[in-house]
Amino acid sequence: MLKQAFRIREGTGIRQAFFLNLGFTLFELVGGVMTNSLAILSDAVHDLGDSLSLGLAWYLANYSEKKRDRKYSYGYRRFSLLGALANAVILLTGSLFILSEAVPRLLRPEHPKAEGMALLAIAGIVINGWAALRVRGGKTLNARVVTWHLLEDVLGWAAILAVSVVLLFKC
Repeated sequence: MLKQAFRIREGTGIRQAFFLNLGFTLFELVGGVMTNSLAILSDAVHDLGDSLSLGLAWYLANYSEKKRDRKYSYGYRRFSLLGALANAVILLTGSLFILSEAVPRLLRPEHPKAEGMALLAIAGIVINGWAALRVRGGKTLNARVVTWHLLEDVLGWAAILAVSVVLLFKC
């Protein structure tokens, strides 16, 4: 029953995930600077890439619903696969970029503001979790990859929340 309640047209769910992610990215950039947290700033850069890939996935999900014509006798359904491919490439590239930025901080650690990190982490879990619920249940590979991507973001925020709780009790 819950699954049916959250099942909506794929383009609509991806559109909502796009706007949620883009808005949260801007909030996250400000929060990352205010808390001096590389984890949050890195996730802001990651979420900017997510926003770009979600925007592309949204566009291609709508484009793939076009009916067949002379040029594409089987229709445009395969175009949604381009969104899945772009999403996977952006996720991999963003992850490698974040790793390259994190290594110097291992050599010269800085203390972040744990309270702000915890609040941003809770917001990140809620917003990315809601976006994943809006997209889940999609039938195309594009929608499934977007869902996995958003769930990966939820796990990243859960890790930031765990670290911020440890910092709260340690400092």
